[in-house]
Amino acid sequence: MIEIIHRDGLARIGRFEVNGRAVETPALMPVINPNIIVISPREMKDNFGIGAIITNSYIINRDQRLRESAIKNGLHSMLDFDGIIMTDSGTFQSHVYGDINQNYLDIVNFQKNIGSDIGTILDIFSEPDFTYEQAKEAVNETYKRALESKKIKGDMYLAGPIQGSIYQDLRELSARLMDSLDLEYYPIGGVVPLLENYRYSDVVKIVMSVKMNLSFGKPVHLFGAGHPMFFPLAVLMGIDFFDSSSYVKYARDDRVLFPDSTRYLFDLKYVPYQTEFLNSSNLEELKSMEREERFRRLALHNLKISLEEIERIKASIFEGTLWEYVEERCRVHPSLYDALYEFYKYSDKLEKFESLSRKHPFYYTGAESILRPSIGYLEKRIIDTYRYKRKTCIVLRREDLEKAMKYIEKFDSHFLLKTCIGTIPFELLYIYPIFQAILPENCHYRENLSLILDSIDYDVLISWLKGVPEKIVEEEKYITRADKRDLDLLRVRAVADYQFGLGAGEELLKGDVKIVKSKNTGMIRNIYVNDKHILSMRNDGFFTLKIDGGKILHKKFKYPKLRVVVNKDSEEFNKKGKNVFARFVKEMDEYLRPFDEVLVVNEEDELIGVGRTFFNWLEIKTLRKGMVVEIRETLKLNE
Repeated sequence: MIEIIHRDGLARIGRFEVNGRAVETPALMPVINPNIIVISPREMKDNFGIGAIITNSYIINRDQRLRESAIKNGLHSMLDFDGIIMTDSGTFQSHVYGDINQNYLDIVNFQKNIGSDIGTILDIFSEPDFTYEQAKEAVNETYKRALESKKIKGDMYLAGPIQGSIYQDLRELSARLMDSLDLEYYPIGGVVPLLENYRYSDVVKIVMSVKMNLSFGKPVHLFGAGHPMFFPLAVLMGIDFFDSSSYVKYARDDRVLFPDSTRYLFDLKYVPYQTEFLNSSNLEELKSMEREERFRRLALHNLKISLEEIERIKASIFEGTLWEYVEERCRVHPSLYDALYEFYKYSDKLEKFESLSRKHPFYYTGAESILRPSIGYLEKRIIDTYRYKRKTCIVLRREDLEKAMKYIEKFDSHFLLKTCIGTIPFELLYIYPIFQAILPENCHYRENLSLILDSIDYDVLISWLKGVPEKIVEEEKYITRADKRDLDLLRVRAVADYQFGLGAGEELLKGDVKIVKSKNTGMIRNIYVNDKHILSMRNDGFFTLKIDGGKILHKKFKYPKLRVVVNKDSEEFNKKGKNVFARFVKEMDEYLRPFDEVLVVNEEDELIGVGRTFFNWLEIKTLRKGMVVEIRETLKLNE
């Protein structure tokens, strides 16, 4: 299992541990050929901080010297590496060279006997041009071998590769079958031919078919994905591990890896991404080196470039900017750009893993930005939760907002603002990502709900706004005048409905309402009702739920809405303010998203406290360890 530390949608920074050895993910496992070691595992760990490598048990087993050393001294001693070592089984060699005369159970036993941390079954490689029947046979045989291999693996972690060629239903089947075995590690196999031919869209279909059918707490490895150009998109899809021999293979041919491309050394005049091994000042010196010395230097450069890309990806996850980074990186090759659009076709599934907010503003990088699941989720949530009766509806462009401010307090109308990420009710302009969006001045406006002034779908509009007549007006003479409206109250109610569900705002604001604003910024900070502190507004425009607000919502909404249900073993600890851990969650509102405010209840639906969840229900029910809900306040013991 991976202990997830930070997350951004499906992407995560985690801690993976086996046999007391740990590595932070996403991670690159350099491939080590024990016969031809270009960069030693010891050098990799000491100079590059690499915590996990992968080597081939087939190569070791067929070489008498290596086999005897591995059996006598152990794999870690033989390679002089005290980090995590994963061994491949020889599947690729078997596929390329035919029968390698090894029994699949013998291969697993050999990996166990030499002390591999993660051993791999001898699966059946499925080529992209396999027929459906061939691919299905590979899936079934791979499952059979995994089932039998599990029985003899001992304490060694076992990797069960997921096959199925380019057939999505077979990839889904393979993922479900392998997941049912509850193995410790899941590589996705058979993608190297696709990656080598820039068929990135097919890889996206494969990865998403697998991810949506695997337990989310298990590590996922994309076999053979060694070019850093593909790393960002792969991590965004939830890949935790990569393995790479590219750093060596490319160097052997005088090819240089960069995050956005591969270049031939002797075509370079300048070095766009520099390392201590290759830069503009030593370029000519490197070209004139003897072949073997140059080969090693290029291998060091290629490895460093690959590891640096992993670090940039982790920084983006931590900062909440991975979507922007992926969109930027996918512009380096047309096939990657196509793959990004293929990935966005899964937005309806990805929405479940998106939080309402991020700590970094929403950056618009291009037309594809509006396809992010967070924008689709924004639109759907507005449709579901914005329900206030007005007689008229005024749709404004962003440049008209300042001019319209004089009307907004004085006229009883809906004011909607058209932006390039959607058409937004005025009351919701200060929530993420709307208020925190960095948008270009000349982007095309994005319509939602067919809210177009020249051509409008009245049935959709009326069902949404519940009472707007069939005429959209802009002229002041048509606008119904009203007493000065309390925009703060309207905003609090609309945000509460958007965040917690339709009807939450009305229920929370019953009684004597006091809205406290910041003296410095004038922004709403706290909401009191009948002298009870029920909500605090965050910088992202959403609310932190207080215990008195939690009691109101618990009474308003029926089980299981907004609930995280803890079992009896955890209940007493949670009442004392202790956080909720994965194995103690019995049930959860399936519509909750990561970082949502939640009601923590016991099995009898008695309120224990309020807090926020870091995971959705699909994730929590497959996690076995780690804190999943942070409890902020609890009921007093005498309540």
